[in-house]
Amino acid sequence: MFLHNNSIYPIGLDISDLSLKLVQLNKSHNKIKIQAISKTNLPSGIIENGIIKNQLKLIEAIKKIIAKPIYGQITSEEIIACLPESKTFIKLIEIKKTPDPLTEIIHQEIEKHIPMSINEIYYDWQVIDNLPDKQLILIGATPQNIVNQYVDLFNQAKLFISALEIESVSLCRSLLAEEVSCLTFPSATVVCQESQKTIANANNYIIIDIGACHTSMVFYSKNTILFTVSVPISSQQITDNITKTLKLNSKLAEKTKITCDLIKNNDQKIIKNILIDVIKKLTNKTKEALEFYNTHFAHRGAINQILICGGGANIKNLTETIKQNIGIETQIGNVLINLAETKNKFLEILNEKYILDLNLLNNKKTLSITQDVSSIFATAIGLAIRGVLVDEI
Repeated sequence: MFLHNNSIYPIGLDISDLSLKLVQLNKSHNKIKIQAISKTNLPSGIIENGIIKNQLKLIEAIKKIIAKPIYGQITSEEIIACLPESKTFIKLIEIKKTPDPLTEIIHQEIEKHIPMSINEIYYDWQVIDNLPDKQLILIGATPQNIVNQYVDLFNQAKLFISALEIESVSLCRSLLAEEVSCLTFPSATVVCQESQKTIANANNYIIIDIGACHTSMVFYSKNTILFTVSVPISSQQITDNITKTLKLNSKLAEKTKITCDLIKNNDQKIIKNILIDVIKKLTNKTKEALEFYNTHFAHRGAINQILICGGGANIKNLTETIKQNIGIETQIGNVLINLAETKNKFLEILNEKYILDLNLLNNKKTLSITQDVSSIFATAIGLAIRGVLVDEI
């Protein structure tokens, strides 16, 4: 099927505690399209909080998803992977101009902003703005032992590492149209096809990624990340709460969480209350982070939009509640915004159908609901886009 159109671009591989997501892109006539896409769940215990606990099992899963993707065919052995969000740091800092070498100044500043010894981390930086009296520098860092672990993983899997990237950078590249015309990430040349005036008038965003094991917020302003916030909320926690409260197995708890709006019994009220509590906590955390933004970055203008992605993006009434309580336009992010693709082509992959047999809940109905789960591919698509765009530099 791809004999005459094999992609030379690296694979974007999103590795999280409980799943793998994979995307390879191809480019033809200035259009970026999906060549291969796939996902698979990982048993608990293989990765815990970003730390690889069972390398052999993880290599086995990676090889399997590469060999047999759900759609298309993988034609590269090069990998661009994300480092675990919980183990990385990224922040925009200001540095006053002095006669001292910029590298030395950044080395000193990193020690002030990163909660680890400079000798224990790998770090990178990029000049975002060069003002008359100061410079805005985007710094990113991650512990050396984490990077070394992932490098060894891919070496053992006989895959070539094109890049390891901080997840929040990949999310921005996937969900924001600005990132195609102005490519911004550590270690790369800034390629901007728009004028500085356009950048000055660019939008400000909060991206909320609700994953299986954690939630992260990315504050993005005028074509750069400002800072990220980790939130102790996850879609798996919601499922676990339903499991304990209703005394169900985890698979049934996951289904009832998703189909709860169709259930007409006491269980529906219990599940809705659990979801309402989660939405309230997330809204409050967003308000706190927004207050920090308004205190320290008010000069960059108001936040224009909140984008939700990840496995928890489809929580009932989530976007509406955040919009009502915070007063900012909120919607689920479009992971295909920078690709020449439509969701209709990938309905079987980007949609999931959940069937709930209510006989298991002392009832006699079978309910089903189909959800758009495309936003779980945000990181993998962002990683794969990097492979296409960097190749052009």
